[in-house]
Amino acid sequence: MKRKTGLDLLRTFAILFVVGVHFFYHTDFYRVPVAGKNMIVQVALKWLFTMCVPLFMLLTGYLQTEKRPDSKYFKKLIPILGVYLFYSILSIIMRITYLNESKSILSWIKAILIFDADKYSWYINMYIGLFLLTPFLNMIHKGLNSAKDYKIFLFILVLLTGFPAFFNSLSAQTSVFKALSFSDWWTKIYPVTYYFIGAYIKKYPVKVNKLLASISLGFVILLQTILTVFYSYNKIFVNVIGDYGSILIVAGAVLFFLIFYDIEIKNKHISRLLGTISVLSLDIYLCSYISDKLVYVFVMKNIFKSQQQIMLYSVFIIMASFLIAFVISYLRCKAVRLKPIQNSKIYKTISQ
Repeated sequence: MKRKTGLDLLRTFAILFVVGVHFFYHTDFYRVPVAGKNMIVQVALKWLFTMCVPLFMLLTGYLQTEKRPDSKYFKKLIPILGVYLFYSILSIIMRITYLNESKSILSWIKAILIFDADKYSWYINMYIGLFLLTPFLNMIHKGLNSAKDYKIFLFILVLLTGFPAFFNSLSAQTSVFKALSFSDWWTKIYPVTYYFIGAYIKKYPVKVNKLLASISLGFVILLQTILTVFYSYNKIFVNVIGDYGSILIVAGAVLFFLIFYDIEIKNKHISRLLGTISVLSLDIYLCSYISDKLVYVFVMKNIFKSQQQIMLYSVFIIMASFLIAFVISYLRCKAVRLKPIQNSKIYKTISQ
């Protein structure tokens, strides 16, 4: 089956955004007042990059709708767990030798089992559950036989997950929005919301005016930035937008997805590069914890002066971490493969 370059492009953006959003975690972004143009730009970039995980979830929904609950499908979890175990062990080695952490063997084993050895592996913890549920979610997907019924279903999911995630965060900061508080009981199932949005786009292909969608996306990020700056100005960052399940982040991620998912890239070299990054995206995601530590420990000791000044180096810092993770990921796949990477089981598991 011919690879869809638009999906490879989306996955490339998603993994770059993952590395990008961690820039704010590893620097002083959350510890300095939000004031001045530089910090406002950083707030906008933070919300742009926060679409990273939602994009992966949308891609999962888009690509997994034909999966059935059979042994062939469930066996595909094994290589994913193998990748996770590899980077967990590599992370432990890094934490012992580079970060000088000292723990017992049992403590390190426990860290692997609770997805804490590699600090970014919470995503694997979530994905295992989504992976196991996928064939059964697909039964719901196939049972929704009209676009109207599907839209009602999606609205209910967003109502249960997206609205509370946003409005409850906002209402916590001001009494004006107290009346807009929602029950947050169902907010944690937001991965399911993203899954079904991606599945809907696969079942009922959505075509958008890309210019209008881009303007709308810019408006969403602008709104997120204005709200954040309004409540955070001259104070430490206040999250009034919410987490990945927030309706504003859902809106931004879906718009971004629709802008790029059906793009066709004819250039063979670019499409090959995007395909390679796409294949390695899970590796890069997990390895970026290691590369981030290598890069940011050095940066914060030798380059960092202020959050405003470090922003000037952000592109180089983010790309350094990404390239280190990419090289390690590529070497790992080259070392374990028995067939060309495009035909390997890991390739098929990650890219389909």
